[in-house]
Amino acid sequence: MTMHGPTRRHLLSLAATALALPARAQPADWAAITAAATKDGKVSFYHNMRPTGAEPLLAEFRKDVPGIRTEEIRLGSAPLMERFSTEFNANRNICDVLLTFPDNDFIKAMEERNWTAEWTPPELAAYPARVNFKNRMFAVNATRNVIIWNKQRVRPADVPKDWADLADPRFKGKVAMDPPWRSVAVQGAIALWDRIGLKDFPQRLKANEVRFFEGSAGIMQAVLRGDAHVGTLADLPLEPTLADGAPIGWLYPPSGTAVSEGYVMVNAKAPQPNAGRVFANWLLSARGQTVLQDQGGLSVTRPGVPPLKHLPATSALPNTVDTLKILTPEIQAKMIRDWRAIFGVH
Repeated sequence: MTMHGPTRRHLLSLAATALALPARAQPADWAAITAAATKDGKVSFYHNMRPTGAEPLLAEFRKDVPGIRTEEIRLGSAPLMERFSTEFNANRNICDVLLTFPDNDFIKAMEERNWTAEWTPPELAAYPARVNFKNRMFAVNATRNVIIWNKQRVRPADVPKDWADLADPRFKGKVAMDPPWRSVAVQGAIALWDRIGLKDFPQRLKANEVRFFEGSAGIMQAVLRGDAHVGTLADLPLEPTLADGAPIGWLYPPSGTAVSEGYVMVNAKAPQPNAGRVFANWLLSARGQTVLQDQGGLSVTRPGVPPLKHLPATSALPNTVDTLKILTPEIQAKMIRDWRAIFGVH
């Protein structure tokens, strides 16, 4: 998609919506929704969580709401949004709930084409207003771009100190990354690189023989195996990898870290709309947020949920930048076009 849209700051300024519940979402109506959810019988969940995290999360949901079966589709953020929009526009809807890292194109199209249901989850009352985008989607977690390395392959004296080190010849042929045409999160990192002055970085990375792997999980596995010694990725798999005791070093570079928030939303044409609302509301609950953080490996947004065990909170990182504030549709389209041309990918 290459539609033009405003930045999230502008969009969210238009979405300064009070948390008061509209009439259709009053508590009495919620009881009717939960009853109807059981009649729906299942929920279809589209997401880009880490591969091993979704099924345990869904299993915990089924324990809490045993009358609803679950199905899932996992893709990278860009193909996931494309699949959702294609199905919606063709009126062949499978998805009930979408959890992804949207770009500004998706947000604009979502509003103009009414892709997502407008409603107020009961659990939203526990959140700051900033997580609520016009009662259409709700920020539940965040991923941050990070540099990692294999401690058994990279000497302490050689560990990367900032983004520019990814093009250092000492790592030639040993740097892994996600291709920008696959993920909004990596697009945010590339937009940040340009912002901090690394304007010839794709050419320098090509000269350093950077290697593309499929998604953050693929990069992590490549670094763990030693196929790559260093990688940059969205920190989706980093927390569970550190919890397993893997020899992985990590750095949120001091020059800046791009942060992408994950939003949950209910399809306006959901085949199981009530089950979709119950599942989305569960993800916003204290229980759902705890499970989402444990299984998804990302910091969540609900106040009061204990932090990750091995990684710092977003608020503790230096120079964080919201991806949607620097990744305009124009920058996004040019970035993908340029990177494909530089690396000969069509």
